[in-house]
Amino acid sequence: MVRLFALALLITLLPCLAAETVRIGAEDDWYPYSGTLQGKPVGFAADLVRAAYKQVGVDVELVSLPYARCMKLTEQNLLDGCFDTLRNSLLEKRYRWHKQPLFKGRIDIYARTDHPDKVIRLPDLRGRLIAVTNGYDYGTPFDSDTAMHRDIGNSDLFALRKLVARRVDYALVYDRIANHIGRTQPSLKGRYKSVGTLIEPDIYVSFAPKKTGVERYIRLFDEGLEKLHQTGEYARIEARWR
Repeated sequence: MVRLFALALLITLLPCLAAETVRIGAEDDWYPYSGTLQGKPVGFAADLVRAAYKQVGVDVELVSLPYARCMKLTEQNLLDGCFDTLRNSLLEKRYRWHKQPLFKGRIDIYARTDHPDKVIRLPDLRGRLIAVTNGYDYGTPFDSDTAMHRDIGNSDLFALRKLVARRVDYALVYDRIANHIGRTQPSLKGRYKSVGTLIEPDIYVSFAPKKTGVERYIRLFDEGLEKLHQTGEYARIEARWR
């Protein structure tokens, strides 16, 4: 009788003992940080988010989405979070944030390979036509400067294609993404180069502003990310995506 009671109690508790799941949007066109391969989210950021939550016993459902839609669904509390976000004053009050950055990126200024060997800085971009990607943030100094003439496209790949085709003067792209595109797109290989660095921002997961339970998911994410650093797992994941 005791055994039967214990078995019945265990069956009742099984749903509670099962690992909970957090649902997070993963940018689908930002490889090697975050992209889609055979319909599944992959990349440095995707691996970090999965690993951080695994450290604290939480399963992750990653949903591949274009970045702008990912952010919109998160703001509407239809997703628990979205990555990869450059945190700034425009987004600060619209989302919730974890403490430690997911990773540090670097946005470089790209020109064609026939560009003079001269370092280009933010003031040099004024009055030039610059390829950028829709929905991306490039830091307050650039984003708030009305003297910047932006050619807005759907992806970093399009930005670099426009650059090589001489439709724009410069393109702003994260360095790892530009390197990946240069390796995998034969028509662009060796046809552009970095001529300067715009910013080196911290990148975050944006969390939903009012979704039920999100405060706990943020706390657990911070805890899991800290464990990744302490155990050396963070460095091992990063090394796989260099």
